[in-house]
Amino acid sequence: MPSHPFVVFCDHVCKSIRWPPAQRLAREELTAHLEDHAAALEAQGVPPEEAATRAVEAMGDPKEIGQQLDRCHGPFIPRLSQFFAYCACVMFLFGFCIGVLNRSGPFRNDTLLLSSPTYPDWGGTMLCQGNAQGSGSLGGYAISAKDAALIRLPATKYSPSEQEIQATVTVSHWQLWTDHLALSAVPCTWTDPSGVSGTVSCHPTRSGLLSKNWILRLEAPTPGYRWFTVTLGRPGDQCTLEITLDEEVPPA
Repeated sequence: MPSHPFVVFCDHVCKSIRWPPAQRLAREELTAHLEDHAAALEAQGVPPEEAATRAVEAMGDPKEIGQQLDRCHGPFIPRLSQFFAYCACVMFLFGFCIGVLNRSGPFRNDTLLLSSPTYPDWGGTMLCQGNAQGSGSLGGYAISAKDAALIRLPATKYSPSEQEIQATVTVSHWQLWTDHLALSAVPCTWTDPSGVSGTVSCHPTRSGLLSKNWILRLEAPTPGYRWFTVTLGRPGDQCTLEITLDEEVPPA
């Protein structure tokens, strides 16, 4: 079955166009123009086959039309754009790798990647290490415990030597426009297995783009225990963490 005159004409035009997207657009536009011309002839009483032939003849030389369209839509600019896009991707990946390896730019420790804190954070001597476990949500922020240690603080002019447990937590969120949670303003207490409770103070360390590290300082932990529970927040919006030390808290 012979092809329709419109299809044959468009095929001849597209042979002279080098850029494939331009071929598709040219075929659509030429076909629409030919159909409109043929429809006008049919409205004047011309048979459909003759109307299609006369519409094609009125268009002129398909090769010349294709060459003109190719000059207007040559492949040089699209290929140049693709080249620059590839170069930009390569440079981005290269810079990303360098930033991660060197912890530079947005990958500094205090911007995106948070490093683990070193104990003791507020001076003193580490008596034993421990483990902080647990995670939860507090006011829409995700909280996760990381590690813990028992610290003996040195005596000062105004206070004797004291013991405290330091634990690290990370508070994160997934909204760039949201401020970090002020954990120091959140009620926080510790409880030992016997039910005795004490005060917990929160101190910020390093901040990232979407997260922030905090040190929880369990003041005057009960001697003779290795396990403590930390409760953050108020009833109805609380997060509970568990701290287990490698050794029991010695007498103060």
